[in-house]
Amino acid sequence: MKRLLYIFMLMAAITLQAANPISVEAPIAIKTLPAFKAGETLSCNLYFNWKFVWLRAGNASLIIRDTLFDGKKAMYMSLLSSTNKRADAFFKMRDTLTTVFTPDMRPLYYRKASEEGKHYYLNQVWYDYSNADSIKITQSFRRNKEETRTRTDMSATPVYDMMSLLAYARTLDFSSMNKGQRLSYPVATGKRIEPQHLIYRGKTTMESDKDIEYDCITVSLVEYDKKGKERSIINFYVTDDKNKLPVLLDLTLNFGSAKAKLSSYKGLLYPVKTSKNKD
Repeated sequence: MKRLLYIFMLMAAITLQAANPISVEAPIAIKTLPAFKAGETLSCNLYFNWKFVWLRAGNASLIIRDTLFDGKKAMYMSLLSSTNKRADAFFKMRDTLTTVFTPDMRPLYYRKASEEGKHYYLNQVWYDYSNADSIKITQSFRRNKEETRTRTDMSATPVYDMMSLLAYARTLDFSSMNKGQRLSYPVATGKRIEPQHLIYRGKTTMESDKDIEYDCITVSLVEYDKKGKERSIINFYVTDDKNKLPVLLDLTLNFGSAKAKLSSYKGLLYPVKTSKNKD
């Protein structure tokens, strides 16, 4: 169930661990383009697969706004997701994920406050760029009323959280990529820094929750087991235009599968292109 957080899907320390250097595969340089602006709002419907039947399970909304962080201009992106009463009977989820990043896509702060089942979790990440040679990443994690756990790491390469990585991925120019090309990024979770891998799968046509078809780019978020075997966590289908609007997210869960389908949007930076293949 925690993988639902990737649909849209990050604060101070009580005890600070010694700084540890992070060694993760450096991201491949890919041309980026502006993909969104302050004022954008997206809404999605969530579905779970239950005994071969797709059931409406809840909704999620994503907003992007201008803000100030430490007195400097920044952007704020927040994802709110919740299950409905039917899904609450199986697993209750109320999550708010927030990231703050600079206009040039450097993350500054991440927070995830989540109620999942009978548990409450709080993950936070701060980024410090004051050192010219490395980035200081401070993370904290708390489960229910347990003591907050913290750590600090140093990285010579850019580090993201799941929300800022989602924002950054929308700016990538996939026309310069080859089908099957993999991009790897270090991602701070609030507990640790882990490598995350995006694979460009090519192009297809996909339908939103309003029965509108869009020409889409397909990107997979994958993980690897100890033997190096690849497993897709999420397949993202985003519009093949400058917006990179998420039309469908197809997730693999421990108990089955789930989908998030675009239901509405407003405040986009560019016009949205629908598919010309629709009859």
